[in-house]
Amino acid sequence: MSLWLWIVVISGTLLALSLLVGLALAAILGSISRDLSELVELERWADVPLADERLAGMECESTPSVSPRRSRAQA
Repeated sequence: MSLWLWIVVISGTLLALSLLVGLALAAILGSISRDLSELVELERWADVPLADERLAGMECESTPSVSPRRSRAQA
């Protein structure tokens, strides 16, 4: 066999081998992903709409920080 034929055969073999390894890895990672997705439990309370429609557009307001010294002095 000529040198170029050996190069083509070896290149094809390496390409096929890398493709098979990639497919095997994808199958393993896919099965792991399916198993992990079964463990995740969806929170039903997160999908429930708010009870009070007025609160739907309001953002959470942070309470003003007051130092303990100031609040005791004012009291």
